[in-house]
Amino acid sequence: MQTIVKLIVLFSLLLGQAPFAMAGPTESAATEFVNSRQLGRNMKTLAFVAAMRTHTFAMMLSKLSVTQAQSLLSQELDAYAHQFQGQWNANLAQVYARHFTVEELRSLASEGRNSRFIGKLASQQGSIGAEMQSLSAPILISYVSAALNSAIDKLPR
Repeated sequence: MQTIVKLIVLFSLLLGQAPFAMAGPTESAATEFVNSRQLGRNMKTLAFVAAMRTHTFAMMLSKLSVTQAQSLLSQELDAYAHQFQGQWNANLAQVYARHFTVEELRSLASEGRNSRFIGKLASQQGSIGAEMQSLSAPILISYVSAALNSAIDKLPR
């Protein structure tokens, strides 16, 4: 059974490695905005919360204390983050590019909370969050699966 799960995770990882083509000034400005404001930094937090709700994490708790299980999970999420962060950030940029113009994105990137477009950003957060959740759920699932599989392999027998 664990072999099947690993194969599914591997297949998901391979699909996630497909190049993501972004072209044009809006997409470039969106990428700059996402990177300069580190908008993708919540990926690990979201993965950690999701992982703690799984049956696999509950199995970890049968062998480890809560603190030990959370620490192991955190270490494994750190180990796998680099494999998923790029696509996560690319998806964020794609979503922001659909909602903002080049001028708005550049202003938000350079001026942050002082941008005259901060109100528009606040008003669009619900839509952006929903689109990001829909677009990036497979990334989060693959990320959590990889980290949990690795953590399970490190449990005492």
